[in-house]
Amino acid sequence: MQYFKIGPSRCIDEPRAAAPPTPAQAQSQIDEWLHMGKPLFPRDAIQAIHDQLRDPIARGDEILVKALDGATMAFEVRTGDIKESEQQRETIGKPSIRYICYESLRSGQELSSRRPHLVYCPMIIRHEATTSNLMTGGALQTIPRRSIDDIYYVFNTALHLWEESDTWIQIKATLLSTQATTIVKKIIAFACGTMSHPDDIPGASYNSIFQHAFLVTLQRLLQQEANGQIACAVQDPAYTDADRAVLETYGIRVLDDPEGFLEVDDRSLVLSCSPNVPVKQIVVDVAKPAVVIWERVENGNCRGTDPDSPRVRQVMTQLYDALEFPYEEHFGDMVIYVRRGLEDARGMGASTEAINEPHVPNA
Repeated sequence: MQYFKIGPSRCIDEPRAAAPPTPAQAQSQIDEWLHMGKPLFPRDAIQAIHDQLRDPIARGDEILVKALDGATMAFEVRTGDIKESEQQRETIGKPSIRYICYESLRSGQELSSRRPHLVYCPMIIRHEATTSNLMTGGALQTIPRRSIDDIYYVFNTALHLWEESDTWIQIKATLLSTQATTIVKKIIAFACGTMSHPDDIPGASYNSIFQHAFLVTLQRLLQQEANGQIACAVQDPAYTDADRAVLETYGIRVLDDPEGFLEVDDRSLVLSCSPNVPVKQIVVDVAKPAVVIWERVENGNCRGTDPDSPRVRQVMTQLYDALEFPYEEHFGDMVIYVRRGLEDARGMGASTEAINEPHVPNA
């Protein structure tokens, strides 16, 4: 069984470490920052954490993360820790980033979980953990997986069905009616899931398989319109080695977190379907993609793992046109959002700096 754990951390800046804000102070300050347009997930902050995670790190090292108020948090690396009971062993694996959405940060989630120093920290460090049975040596609650051959067969079948489907025909016509097909230079997808689950897990792998089939057809369409190569990359920690092998065969590169977010720029097409991290909030902070295809953005959608923050709603309303994505059971209530002004961007060359949108303050 695999899960995540948050280990020891501390604030290394005084006097903040000695006097953390109260919940009311924190909520007021976070609202003020968001109103001023301060991003929760700036690209340079994500890059700084990624650089540390890529460096050789060992048990006892510290990963430094800047909070919104500028204070520095130090997270202890616990990779290699082992805890045993009579029947099982817990092993701590590599560190990764946990993203905390605006709604959770504002609610004081970290204060209530006895980590008051993290109240202004939308990115914290966690560790993978696995539990194994000491009697058998095997992992607890292992999930059966499809073989690579099975994935190839099912994926090819789904791809042919998807290419002939009315849903794809309508989506293709919608995209071709915009300037997006001549502007997009790369496709980045998040949370499309593993294709390795067997048939006895209802819906799980078939949703993933059809979402990846959509990516293949998107890439082919854009390459045809651009008369050149369009890069396609995906990010999801659920991918297995078999998933990676199959996707690479179709020209789709698998990225580790947070590389997908760092790849997003203003000439990207971003796809995200029911993620368990706040993809929308991260993406609108790091770039203004040419096209985003994700679940409908609407007022009042402040629950779940990918909620629509005030900034997300304002960016999507002010900068994007919403186009129909026909309802399809493997996707849900999705919308195609195309950034306005792509006609002007078309003549500005490949520079993403030339097509940056003006700053959008938060509501």
